[in-house]
Amino acid sequence: MGGSSKNDFDSDTSTGSDFHYYGLEMVEKKKNAKAIIYKTPDRVIPVVFLPGVMGSNLMSKEKDGDLIWRLDSIPGTLVWTTRGPAQRGKLLDPSNTFVDPRGAVQEENMKERRLFGSRTDRGWGEVGYMSYGDFLPWLQKVLNDNDEKQENQQTGNGKLTAREKLENYNLNAEVGETNLTTDEVNTSYKYLFPVHAAGYNWLASNSESAKNLSIRITKIINDYHSRGMKCEKVILVTHSMGGLVARHYSEMLKSNNGDSIVLGIVHGVMPDLGSPMAYKRMKMGEAGTTGLVIGANGAEMTSVLAKAPGPLQLLPGVSYGMGWLHIEGKKELLPESDPYTEIYTNRTAWWTLREERFISPNLDNSNFINNEWLSYKDIINFKVKPFIEELNGHYHNNTYAFYGNDGAKYPSYAQVCWKDISSKKHSDLDDAKL
Repeated sequence: MGGSSKNDFDSDTSTGSDFHYYGLEMVEKKKNAKAIIYKTPDRVIPVVFLPGVMGSNLMSKEKDGDLIWRLDSIPGTLVWTTRGPAQRGKLLDPSNTFVDPRGAVQEENMKERRLFGSRTDRGWGEVGYMSYGDFLPWLQKVLNDNDEKQENQQTGNGKLTAREKLENYNLNAEVGETNLTTDEVNTSYKYLFPVHAAGYNWLASNSESAKNLSIRITKIINDYHSRGMKCEKVILVTHSMGGLVARHYSEMLKSNNGDSIVLGIVHGVMPDLGSPMAYKRMKMGEAGTTGLVIGANGAEMTSVLAKAPGPLQLLPGVSYGMGWLHIEGKKELLPESDPYTEIYTNRTAWWTLREERFISPNLDNSNFINNEWLSYKDIINFKVKPFIEELNGHYHNNTYAFYGNDGAKYPSYAQVCWKDISSKKHSDLDDAKL
């Protein structure tokens, strides 16, 4: 066939589907003109992003319910600085909250909307804009830069796309990973990678969130089928606790085809064996401006976390190792064999995870306190411990992980150490009097 391509593609016509085909100017066959047609791929691999703990917007369970937790802007979060433990516990209740899809979203262009639907429809409003509002558009852009690659080829400008640059980029990988090859990069351009976000109720058990993720992924795939696009598998990208949701979905819900539908998972800073930071936060709260919002002390944190299985499933399990809790003056390091009985449900020790003094500071009611403690203990024994221990060692076959490894600049809490500073203060005061 003779023909010549039109560089500005001003004669493209819609066929009624979500794809556009571009017209050609016909010329005489003897001129032997060559046409190069760049076809939009019709094979889709959705990239589904799962945020970290506290990274999903929440609302009350009523229809069009009141917003509860919305991370659109700093001013919008400042209301939490005025809320005490009781109000926090009442609002942030896993039994009365639901994912809120109405968060802020950077609007997509017309081509993106035509191919994949709106970003709101793809769940972007479910995750905190303050945390992920710039990341998601960047990911969408670099994974779907087919037009940029086409322009580079047509003009011969010598530029490389983000994926092409990875061929020679120093990955600083600790083990096993190699750079992308030219063939792998070229193969990737035969697919489209629309970015979706899957918020989840981070107060509820991560196993419950995994079941909801299963429903969401099935819907995503079916929606692309209904648009006439080939779609069989998804890629999951996770942040922090979102990695636990993804792993439970792919490895523990195999009867739901979780493992076969997932092409691979990329985990960012996932606490795969748990983190002592989860223990520290519940005991002490968070420091700085962040603490004013999520909880500045043990009372504010405990009012929420003590009944929230999701955050509690970030606690160190048995496989994390023993001896991560150091107590000044106590020879033995804790736990010695079982963190659940020695720390998390040890009701009498002051280092217990849930202190009775935070259960009802203004109510002297022993029955109420006892019932609250037993309810918390059931959460640990029947929702937290089984989730942590059963998931241990289970990872998708195609798993990649990245994390910080600069202990000098960005230290992490591998251990928690309690020291008695009250006696030191008294000693200093006595010395000052002399």
